[in-house]
Amino acid sequence: MIRKVSERQDIDKTRRLASYAFNANHTDVQKEEFLIKGKYIDNYVEEIGGNVTSQVINHPYEVSVNGQVMTMAGIVDVASYPEARGTGSISRLFEFAFNDLYERGTELSYLAPFSQPFYRKFGYEVVFDVEETYIPTHVIQQVKQEKKGYTKRAFWENEEDQKIVKEIYRKTLGTHNGSLLREDYWWDFEFKYFEGKRLAIAYDENNQACGYINYSLIGFTEFKINELAYTSMFALRKLMTFVASHSGSFPMFVAKNIDVKMVSELFTETMSIRRKKQTDMMARILDFERFITKFKFKKIAQKKTLFIEIEDTNCDWNNGIFQLEIKNGQATCEKVERDKADYRGTIQRWTQVFLGKHTVKDAIWGEFLEFTGTDDVLSTLIEPNIPYLYDHF
Repeated sequence: MIRKVSERQDIDKTRRLASYAFNANHTDVQKEEFLIKGKYIDNYVEEIGGNVTSQVINHPYEVSVNGQVMTMAGIVDVASYPEARGTGSISRLFEFAFNDLYERGTELSYLAPFSQPFYRKFGYEVVFDVEETYIPTHVIQQVKQEKKGYTKRAFWENEEDQKIVKEIYRKTLGTHNGSLLREDYWWDFEFKYFEGKRLAIAYDENNQACGYINYSLIGFTEFKINELAYTSMFALRKLMTFVASHSGSFPMFVAKNIDVKMVSELFTETMSIRRKKQTDMMARILDFERFITKFKFKKIAQKKTLFIEIEDTNCDWNNGIFQLEIKNGQATCEKVERDKADYRGTIQRWTQVFLGKHTVKDAIWGEFLEFTGTDDVLSTLIEPNIPYLYDHF
């Protein structure tokens, strides 16, 4: 039996399955935070004899795509007990979840894959990269101290600190293409479930908060920048002055998904900085028609009409040929009966194009999309916009 559960005792069953499947020993605090979070999310489970044997969990989010707000299903804790594996339970759960999410008007879905080929079967494709920057102590020490303003260590338990951090995120990282518009429950979960995260807030001369750093101290070996958000170059200098003040305690400073171009401007010698970039989370468009009518195209006065074909083996409502009429940056979209389209590709490849992983031209060149029209109109209508994601779930 497949159903969506919300009672505390049922959520605890999903926690137990996640703990078993991913070999995680939850502390009492983590158990409670898991149960609290469970009230805000969709817990899709398959049960046998009243026991949860398999599950797919969805975190309902909103995300920023090309400056537009989209609804997104963040899929997590996809798991089965060993005795239930190989029975098709995960496929049944994804089918149930996709239909439920479609009925609710959800446009997108993200997930962190344990296996990329496995999730491609459900229409997902790699969209996001994650980059770690390794900065040795002698480079951090090159930061010229910013003496104006001040930086204070902050605490998530302090409501005023929470408010400041959330507001700075909304103005900075939360505006980037693909990023989450974080819910309050998710902020709480991140700081209470994952132990060891610390905060500091930068203020300018007028006592106005202008940036924050989310960081961790890893033993005596590593200062880790989990997140760096700032509204000005001054705020960046102030935050990095705070980071540099720890140079006597750590031989290495590791930063995740920072703007290396701007941070590097604070150093006089950068030859020993190392960067490691790798593929990270996958995504898929769940409801193409709703997605495309929200998507912001380049504004041109002349109306453009084109036909695109989508192959989607999981969501039949996406499968077929769609007529798009685009004018002044907005599109109308409807599925049509037609023998031939201008563009053709899988839902995975269309997701990569519209979220900014590939341009239309690169997708055609790489044979990810098939172009059979006479004029590549779509390339002129989509603004190149690299996707960024600062959350992992």
